Amino acid sequence: MVGCNPSHISNVENAHTKVSLVALLSIANALNTTIDYLLAGQYALSKNTLDSAILKALQKFDDEKKERILKIIELM
Repeated sequence: MVGCNPSHISNVENAHTKVSLVALLSIANALNTTIDYLLAGQYALSKNTLDSAILKALQKFDDEKKERILKIIELM
């Protein structure tokens, strides 16, 4: 269904080889699910990545909203 031979799928399942993005997308489509679902629990955001994501999200807010967010964080 995904255009890969069974031994390749087995190697991917057993972490003997890495899956290509094209194969991963084909597997997700064949299982009627998303790539996010398939990868859930397989990676974690590092502290630096999480900090960067938060800073990037904050950039879209004006100063007033940033001050509100800071107050909420300080209350936590």
